[in-house]
Amino acid sequence: MRNILTIAGKDIRVYLTTWVSYALFGFFLLMTAFFFTTLVEQYQQIYMQAAQQPWMQQQLNLTDVVMGNILRNISVFFLFLLPLLTMRLFAEERKSNTLELLMTVPVRPAEIVLGKYLAAITIMTIMLALTFIFPLLLHVYGGAAAGQSPLDFKTVIIGYVGMFCLGASFIAIGLLASALTSSQIVAAITSFSLLLMFFVIGYASRGKEGFWQGFFEYISITNHLEDFIKGVVKVTGIVYYASLAFVGLFLTYRVVEAQRWR
Repeated sequence: MRNILTIAGKDIRVYLTTWVSYALFGFFLLMTAFFFTTLVEQYQQIYMQAAQQPWMQQQLNLTDVVMGNILRNISVFFLFLLPLLTMRLFAEERKSNTLELLMTVPVRPAEIVLGKYLAAITIMTIMLALTFIFPLLLHVYGGAAAGQSPLDFKTVIIGYVGMFCLGASFIAIGLLASALTSSQIVAAITSFSLLLMFFVIGYASRGKEGFWQGFFEYISITNHLEDFIKGVVKVTGIVYYASLAFVGLFLTYRVVEAQRWR
């Protein structure tokens, strides 16, 4: 465990001392803030239009209209940004020949993989945590009666748990792509391509019935996220994301182990 934490600490320091990380943080926050503002304005317009129909106003809520869509937008940002976060983890080490040097010290390949995975997970968690300011703003300025919150915080927190699971599986796939090449650009493109396939494969279920419909719906990475965003925790969703992360990490481990014996 000490070796894992040492490797993770080294990579976290690298992340936090390069301008690329802060550029990703800034871009991510800027885009989420833009969509947050837009969604709040849309919610206000819809709420005013429904003034003549009280039953419609009762159906509207900030949790679904604003926070649900913010989390869906963050999943799209993760599709583009997390490959940029993971591309250097092994590719840079391989290009600068420091991976071979790392192999000569008494550290097991599994510890190297888990250390780098932990570093990327930490940075992704910081990015995600920064966006929690949006539900806090809605809680304070959402216009609810005194002592009440306009948000269903249980649903919001479950949605964030789903985003963490999604990001953790994205990073495992990105780590694998980085381990396969010495080019950061190739690693980012490979990672993005794999993630995009999981992102859109759910559309293949349209027009199908029976086994194939269920199959494509299950392997779609966004279908499971929808359950979390709606405040529903399903064992199948947790197993899916854990399996995806495990497969990504295991294949990365095998690639790094093969590098050791070359």
